[in-house]
Amino acid sequence: MQKEVKGKKKPATTSSTKKTKTKFKIKKRLPEKRTSVNNKKNSEPKIIKKRVIQKHKPTKQDIRMRLISLGVLLVAIAVVYVVLGIEFAAIAAVGSALIIGLGLLIRKGKTSAKRRKIINALVILCLTLGILAVIAFAAFFMYIKSIADPQFTQKEKDIKTAESTILYDKDGQIFKKLGTEQRTNVKYNDLPDVLVDAIIATEDSRFFQHNGFDLPRFVKAAIGQVMGNSDAGGASTLTMQVAKNTFSRDEDGDIARGMNLEGLARKFTDIYIAIFKLENKYSKEEIIEFYVNNHFLGGNIYGVAEASEAYFGKPVSELNLSEAAIIAGMFKSPNYYRPTVNPDNAANRRNTVLNLMVRHGYITSEERAIAASIPVETLTATSTQSTDIYQGYIDTVVAEVQDKYKVNPYKTSLKVYTNLDRSKQNGVNAVFNGESYRWVDDYVQCGVAVVDSQTGAILAIGNGRNINGRTSTSELIQNYATDIERQPGSTAKPIFDYGPGIEYNNWSTYTLFTDGPYTYSNGRSIKNWDNGYFGTITLRTALYTSRNIPALKAFQQVDNKKIIEFATNLGIEPEISGGKIHEAHSIGAFTGVSPLDMAAAYAAFSNGGYYNEPFSVNKIIFRSTGEEMERTDENYVIHRKAMSEATAYMIADILQDTVLNGGGTPKNVAVKTGTTNFDAEYMKKKGLPGDAIRDSWAVGFTTKTVMAMWYGYDYADPQHCLRNLPSSIEKDKLYKQLIYSGAFEANREPFKRPSSVVEIGVAVGSDPPKLATAATQNVVYELFKKDYVPTEYDEAPLATPSNFTGKYNALTKRVTLSWDAVAASPNAKDSYGKLGYNVYKNGVLLDWTDKTYYSFETTSPYDTYKVIATYKSYSGIQSDPAKFKLEEKVEKPEDDDDENDDNKEDNSSDSGTTTPTTPTNPTTPTNP
Repeated sequence: MQKEVKGKKKPATTSSTKKTKTKFKIKKRLPEKRTSVNNKKNSEPKIIKKRVIQKHKPTKQDIRMRLISLGVLLVAIAVVYVVLGIEFAAIAAVGSALIIGLGLLIRKGKTSAKRRKIINALVILCLTLGILAVIAFAAFFMYIKSIADPQFTQKEKDIKTAESTILYDKDGQIFKKLGTEQRTNVKYNDLPDVLVDAIIATEDSRFFQHNGFDLPRFVKAAIGQVMGNSDAGGASTLTMQVAKNTFSRDEDGDIARGMNLEGLARKFTDIYIAIFKLENKYSKEEIIEFYVNNHFLGGNIYGVAEASEAYFGKPVSELNLSEAAIIAGMFKSPNYYRPTVNPDNAANRRNTVLNLMVRHGYITSEERAIAASIPVETLTATSTQSTDIYQGYIDTVVAEVQDKYKVNPYKTSLKVYTNLDRSKQNGVNAVFNGESYRWVDDYVQCGVAVVDSQTGAILAIGNGRNINGRTSTSELIQNYATDIERQPGSTAKPIFDYGPGIEYNNWSTYTLFTDGPYTYSNGRSIKNWDNGYFGTITLRTALYTSRNIPALKAFQQVDNKKIIEFATNLGIEPEISGGKIHEAHSIGAFTGVSPLDMAAAYAAFSNGGYYNEPFSVNKIIFRSTGEEMERTDENYVIHRKAMSEATAYMIADILQDTVLNGGGTPKNVAVKTGTTNFDAEYMKKKGLPGDAIRDSWAVGFTTKTVMAMWYGYDYADPQHCLRNLPSSIEKDKLYKQLIYSGAFEANREPFKRPSSVVEIGVAVGSDPPKLATAATQNVVYELFKKDYVPTEYDEAPLATPSNFTGKYNALTKRVTLSWDAVAASPNAKDSYGKLGYNVYKNGVLLDWTDKTYYSFETTSPYDTYKVIATYKSYSGIQSDPAKFKLEEKVEKPEDDDDENDDNKEDNSSDSGTTTPTTPTNPTTPTNP
């Protein structure tokens, strides 16, 4: 029944049934009302799934585009390979694969729409950054190319040739060649296999495999440096090192380093030149030739051929394994591993090279052990290099070219026109090498600078003694003529004391100073070199006899700022603090100067008051381009008015009165000497003798030439130090020998007095100065500026004290002197002060007194005494001296004469005799 029903048509439904069904249908349709009519079909799950699958199914056009993109990518990678090499091509391929793989993962991943959007955004961001990075790299690459291409074009010949720098003297004659003279090029076939193997194993083990850039080594070194591993090694290949040594140096010969933009640009410039220039144009063998021929290898040596001769005394082709390892090791730090200077360092580095050769299969362990067992000292040969006779001048030239023209003449081929005067330089050399002068020992040092006083041209240099092997500016070598900074002592007095006084205070050479006990402003005492005093003396006497106390008084009387102006105009740099300089400058106690500094300063006293910066080079010419750089007023010249012609002449005139030990000063030479002292604490610490001095100076000039000399020891000890009097004598002897050996011209002209200076006779001691008359007994002729000549005339001098006598009491150990009073001048003024007497012993002032007697205690009474009548504050009319010689009494033989016995008894307390008169017996005085 049921089966039949199932096979039939469904019977009609009742109204209630219809109603229920209708209600159901309405309920089911409710959701349909929430969607649009157009989207009804999308509500069917199967249809939706089918459509999604159809959406991601690639069409033929999609496949075609993907194949085209892949082809373009492969072509791009191929181009990168051809242009940049396999390393960069690999980087490009890996980067592309990572991007493609990331895209496929995103497409296949079952992620929500929201997450997919985030990932898509990140992918877009990464791609954008990647594109920007590519653009930035391309721009940076073009920037590097713009730098490297001109450098390579300009300097390419430098890797194949070794043109020297030529130095010319003042007459245009060649006196030195730098560069090729120390460089011998060698061909690859002449290099021994052990040397090539040692260099490759140490510097670039994959040299024959890479194209100039070793990516694995670069990455390893970079990671190591980032991780702080200093032993990670460098990233430079041999080719990059050739590029660095030849093309990446700046004008000063230096190489930019560090992780800054300049250092980064330099590194990529090396990479570019190595890959696209050197490796493309030259064979591996030629690149090795460039590397071994152009590399600095210590001292003044370039290239392995010269190094082999210098260090081992043999051609490079005959090097054994141990010697080859030493030279290969020197490429890292030539002077530090120099076998003739640092054999221990060289041995350690050799062992490192041998270990690397074992690691890379070039030698066996047994060969390494044999090579390492040979002492370095037994391998090195006695150096055949000798110091060039003009090396001191050459060092000065090289330093100036680097400083002024910003180029290293050892690295760049130049023609350098210098001011070397060979006759003067040969004269200096004859003294320094002991031909014309015998030095006190092998340790005492000396620095000399000879300068043309009219132009500032450096004519000769004495850079030091016993400087064996000091032949390269690549080493830290001290030039005693230009590099030292020593206190100049009394040679500073014309610069800080008397020059400014004449210039700004209009002093004359007669201006009076009192040489007596005195202190600095802070209360510290100051003494003269002899611990004595001269009393009232002129500026002339104070300067040429080098009295310290008058120098300090002169310094204190001039505006401090004016002194600074005067000194700095002469190229001297004083110690300025708070806009002022301290008083010790008055006797040359400040930071220090070099002989060249002092020569340039004193030149102004010779040439009428002009300072010229000293220079050794007139011009340079680049041999590769012909470009010329000349010393002119617009670039390299400092020329300025430092003082008036009057000041310059008056100082020059005074300094001709200086008396050098051993025969005086040569004619028409003005000179000033000076010494400096150690402090007491240092002398005690070093155990130095009490008369030890630190520095000894002499600075002198003619009308054409000036020569400054420093003399002393680098480090003093009890056996090697200057002793005050002996060293002063030796210094004067040395300076005069330099003059006689030719440092100064033979026919020296007298200094010509300018019209702004006049010489007049002045009454001795008059203050202010008074013009001498026919009646003036004591006249001195001094220099005055024309507009500051005195106008008052002299008055009659005081009478000479009479009855001057004295005696010595052996019991009290006192000398008593007495004389008759002198009448006062009828024209005396209040400004003269009290009338009195200067008392002298053997020419040294003892004291001034207004009494007619003077007594003092001493154990050395027997000497010549004198007394001069003078006013306390005015010596212009002082008397002639009255003299008296106190002599020791000679005892007569005893006899029976009572009169003689009485005389002996009366004179029992008198142990001296009077000459020429019998002394009076005043009441025993005391020193006032």
